[in-house]
Amino acid sequence: MIGLIISEVILFAVAALLGFALGWRCLRMLAAQRRRTRAARDRQTAQRAE
Repeated sequence: MIGLIISEVILFAVAALLGFALGWRCLRMLAAQRRRTRAARDRQTAQRAE
């Protein structure tokens, strides 16, 4: 019975870590995309100002 509880705790811990890792990765990818988009927009604005 103790083994079942321990294996369930490990299962939930692994699921939580995988969820955190996937969320973190998505967050970083979206942040990089926002930076690229903002940089391109700033370059266009600077070119129009010249």
